[in-house]
Amino acid sequence: MQPGTIGNIEIVARLANQAIRRDAAQEIAKACGAEDLVVFLRDPEVGALLSAPGFPQTLPDGRLWRAFVEVAASEGEHGGELPLHGVGSNLPAIGYASGANAVVVMLGTTAPNANVELLRSMMPLIETTLRAEQTTALADAQARLARDASARAATLVQALDRTRRQLENTLEIARLARVEVEAANTQLQGQALELEAQAEELQSANTSLEEARAVADSANHAKSEFLATMSHELRTPLNAIGGYVELLSMGIHGDVNDAQQHALGRIDRSQRHLLGLINNVLNLSRIEAGRVDYDISDVMLATAFANIAPMIEPQLAAKGIAYELCDVDRLPRVSADAEKLQQILLNLLSNAVKFTDTGGRVWVEAGRTIEKLGQVFVRMSDTGRGVPADKLESIFEPFTQVDASHSRTGEGTGLGLAISRDLARGMGGDIRARSVLGGGSVFTLTLLEAVRLARNELEVAGPGGDGSESPEP
Repeated sequence: MQPGTIGNIEIVARLANQAIRRDAAQEIAKACGAEDLVVFLRDPEVGALLSAPGFPQTLPDGRLWRAFVEVAASEGEHGGELPLHGVGSNLPAIGYASGANAVVVMLGTTAPNANVELLRSMMPLIETTLRAEQTTALADAQARLARDASARAATLVQALDRTRRQLENTLEIARLARVEVEAANTQLQGQALELEAQAEELQSANTSLEEARAVADSANHAKSEFLATMSHELRTPLNAIGGYVELLSMGIHGDVNDAQQHALGRIDRSQRHLLGLINNVLNLSRIEAGRVDYDISDVMLATAFANIAPMIEPQLAAKGIAYELCDVDRLPRVSADAEKLQQILLNLLSNAVKFTDTGGRVWVEAGRTIEKLGQVFVRMSDTGRGVPADKLESIFEPFTQVDASHSRTGEGTGLGLAISRDLARGMGGDIRARSVLGGGSVFTLTLLEAVRLARNELEVAGPGGDGSESPEP
């Protein structure tokens, strides 16, 4: 598209096509005398102006960009400089607003030509087109979630119905046993002198109690079988789904376009999410049954954080959250099961990211406690929403969440903290929390220090030189 040939229908048609939107935006910008352009739409949920679909979703110095487009939205037009290819590579920029909910930023010019007015006049239609695309994608996602939820609900209803019948049978047997015991007691009171008959009635009562216990054991066995069946029947197809998604993404069955890759990515994330929920339920069941084995060894905290970095960094980047691991080289060793320690750290960091708003901050500190010799603390702090004081203890109970409403924005079953604290206690440690509603939260993990290394470090550091401090729960 050459300068002077821009047309209103062509603008909308080319920007409406997501496959060529980025190239079309650059061509339209050049037709207006600029190098590039980015369209921002206000998200009704977060209230902020965000990059529209098909435009760069991560921009250098995000705070500068956010401030720039907000000023343009409020004043109608705003000029300045913005980085596009990295911090420090600023380009001249002019932002034009279409009301308070849409802004187009022209980059690489301070005086665009007359075509920019035509572009501005088409902004309402462009905004409508892009929002329609967002609405369609959101509707498709919600439909898939609704179908998944319906299937899970049906499975849960069946499981609950079986459990109800088992409980009713158990209660009926227990009621009959109680009736028999009461009859035996009445008979014993009336026949105090008949010792032989009394012994026979006691034997009958004991038999009934043994039967009741056998029924209870059977019910517990049924629960274990149900969880094992759920593990096989749900995890097997989920793993198959993940495998097929990977094969499709690799192009084994033919070329895959960008839209299909995007859809496959969403399927893969949903599959991993469901598999994680199922694994959490099974892990909790194993912990409650005392069937968890711990392989205790000397573990470097720095290594544990490095191993979980690939899993937590995408979550941080997606929300633009600043993350700091303080004094990495001085992190002590602990006596723990390395795999379970990483599971605890990942759960705590994921929770911090989940409940911290975009642009927030999460930081981690560690050291030796002063209250108890041979104990190490790992303190994770965030600037998130916080937890009400009356719910600080209940959040460690299984299936408990701060916001349990159907409209909550966070995902999960409320098992992460329960599993993490049980695992910590299984390794001789604990997890405590403190929080201010609206002012962030602090979760403190305590573990036993690796004894051999602790003695060597104390000899080198001498009195008062070991960096000890309070864990501040």
